Amino acid sequence: MKKIIKAALSGALVMGMLAAQCFSTSAMIRPIITGDVDWNYKVDVNDVTLLQKALAGSAEIDKSQNYAGDVNFNGVTNVEDVTLIQLHIAGTYEFERKSTALEHIIRNFCADYDSGKAMTGTPVTFTATMDSGVTPFSYEFLINGEVVQQKSESNTFTYTFSESGSYDVSVRSYNAIDDCTEETLYNYTVVDAYESENPVICGIHTDVDYIGFAENTLTISANTIFGTAPYQYKFTLDNGLLVQDYSESADFAIDMESLYYEGTPLKIGEHTVLVEVKDADGKTAQETFTFEVKEPRM
Repeated sequence: MKKIIKAALSGALVMGMLAAQCFSTSAMIRPIITGDVDWNYKVDVNDVTLLQKALAGSAEIDKSQNYAGDVNFNGVTNVEDVTLIQLHIAGTYEFERKSTALEHIIRNFCADYDSGKAMTGTPVTFTATMDSGVTPFSYEFLINGEVVQQKSESNTFTYTFSESGSYDVSVRSYNAIDDCTEETLYNYTVVDAYESENPVICGIHTDVDYIGFAENTLTISANTIFGTAPYQYKFTLDNGLLVQDYSESADFAIDMESLYYEGTPLKIGEHTVLVEVKDADGKTAQETFTFEVKEPRM
């Protein structure tokens, strides 16, 4: 179970709950409109005046407003930006980028071992990725509320659990404007060490937690332990709708756009992927992975 917690927001609230590999979230994200220094959803002479006053020290603007005023995206707000906004209003200059989402969304938070298959004494790597927001992003990882990896631009961390049990693994994510924070909590179960002569599929996950109907692509990745490496993988979507035959690739890329144009779109609802693995000695294992396609986020 993963839970998304939105904190210290300067815009609208974004929340979600994740169960059975995917979470549902509805996000109304307040955009930073390039040149809109006074945040009234338009670029006009008032933005020029406010930015001039801020540069002269007679008015105060916050980080988000300052970011909106940096219309040439060189990391510095100065008189050159004032001139470019004036030219934009006059219709003789177009901004390179019209807007940027102020807040970010954690696109995916996963581990190379599924909850319940991670063993004591085994390094487990957790990975978080984000969408929207103002780059660069940074991440802070916690175990049971205690920081185990300080805030940095690294979106992965590896942890070895010494005891079996249930743990709260979480990531705090930040964009370049630090007053926007999102935290994902992963209730993660670790089991005692075990052995197997056959390969064991220890992890299957998607590259996005929220799988919207409008997604162009979706990648499902698998991870295997025991048996004899190297492994070969076979993926079968919805009882044969799409098949990736045995290969050494542990990634199954689903081109949802192509399926749509072929007249076999992944409809809203649950879908299954049968993952089969074969090791170097010919021993096999298989797992069925279920994911849900949802309505596009607003």
